[in-house]
Amino acid sequence: MCRSKYRSVSIWGAILCVAVLAGCAGTAPKPTYNKEMAVQYRIDTDDHAQVKVTSDAAAKMEDMDRTRLTQLINSRLEERRVKNTANNDAHEATVTVFITRYQRGSAFARAMLAGLGQIHIDATVTVTDASDGRRLAEFNIAKTFAWGGIYGGSTRMEDIEPVFADGVAAALTGQQDSKATASSK
Repeated sequence: MCRSKYRSVSIWGAILCVAVLAGCAGTAPKPTYNKEMAVQYRIDTDDHAQVKVTSDAAAKMEDMDRTRLTQLINSRLEERRVKNTANNDAHEATVTVFITRYQRGSAFARAMLAGLGQIHIDATVTVTDASDGRRLAEFNIAKTFAWGGIYGGSTRMEDIEPVFADGVAAALTGQQDSKATASSK
């Protein structure tokens, strides 16, 4: 009888642990602003943004990765953009996401020990007015995943990219929970 009780507790403990850890890869990153976007330029229902993802050679990002990330950012931006009411001042913006670090890490290393084989996506995002090229905003954003065990070993870059894209979209629409400015650090 005693073994059955401990087995039940162990199973529920494992389920609780998986549920808690499931939120970690799903937590959208927060931007660090170099130039914060003014409220009137936050992307809303009547605005249009052209997203372009580029990377430097050190990031070792393939064309298909850039294409996938561009599509994810566009998709998340569209989902968030329609939640902002139009401010009757439609504008077009160019969003350049410059990937500075793109590391898939090692699933095997993550499975062996938390902190090893980390997944990283770091970028500098610049928003410019499409009509006159004026810089509207600039921020850095980064997502790191370093959990270990089965959770860490089974998480892939493709699981982290949508969360990163959502963080970018949240910053562009002004829908992130809190902002850390570069000047406050």
